[in-house]
Amino acid sequence: MTLNKLCDEWLETYQKDHIKVQTYVRYRCIINNYIRDSIGNKEIKRFDRRSVQEYMTWLKNYESPRTGRKLSSSTVNMCLTVLKMVFGYAVDFEILKTDPTLKVRGATNNKTSKVKCFTVEEQAKIEEYIEGLEGDEQKGIILDLYTGLRIGELMALTWNDIDFDSGILNINKTVYTSLDENGNWRTITDSPKTRTSNREIPLSDDMLLMLMEMKERSNSEFILSHEDGEPISQRLYRWRFNKMLDDLGIRHLNFHALRHTFATRAIESGMDVKTLSEILGHSNAAVTLNVYTHSMTAHKRQMMNGLTRVGKLK
Repeated sequence: MTLNKLCDEWLETYQKDHIKVQTYVRYRCIINNYIRDSIGNKEIKRFDRRSVQEYMTWLKNYESPRTGRKLSSSTVNMCLTVLKMVFGYAVDFEILKTDPTLKVRGATNNKTSKVKCFTVEEQAKIEEYIEGLEGDEQKGIILDLYTGLRIGELMALTWNDIDFDSGILNINKTVYTSLDENGNWRTITDSPKTRTSNREIPLSDDMLLMLMEMKERSNSEFILSHEDGEPISQRLYRWRFNKMLDDLGIRHLNFHALRHTFATRAIESGMDVKTLSEILGHSNAAVTLNVYTHSMTAHKRQMMNGLTRVGKLK
């Protein structure tokens, strides 16, 4: 059996009915783009740890014909993850006796990416601009600044997700655009990114009032919709967000920077990490700490500067 045949068997007969379409497409792309034509025709019994490690070295130096650049560490490691699952399947079902991916090393990412967020001044300009617009379509940007939602979670919101009596926003679904198994683009509404992404977010009084006023004017089940009540696509919403930044003369940060801005303002206001982690839907507080280390450091420095030397009080 070739690796190509094993990959297809693993994906189509073992994984397909138990994973999200988006995950299926990601696995299929990894197999087709980086495994099928490079090592896919090799018999699986000829693989050992050394040959898999050599493949990983080749991947690290591989230049994409589309971009002309080397693959990112995350892409290289995703290839190894898929191979580990494929060969693990072969061992579990007694197709192979040993797993050649054991102890194989992937790529090390030595780059540290600093979280980018809007300044207080930039945030004020954004909010003032949106408040001056007619209609409510852009109000989702303000909502994002005070809840830290991912864009898919934001665009999937319906009025049923808000308990106005308790002031709670329920995050229980996300929407995304993805290729299906036939290669066609389609919009999919699915469960959130992870188990902890299903969460309840207490809304501030300002956000609750804004949403109550929006609901009175709404003719749609969706919180963010066109005037005819149809939901807005992520692509259009991102385009309007970027155009707004152009109109305001604000540096271009991606839409996800709104989530980072919320988290940074929350830290600056003194919110504890455990609470912030639950609001963001992170798996644990350690993830929050790792992502927002820079913001945490700045906040800690501010807190430390607030201490006065005891000796100077005399």
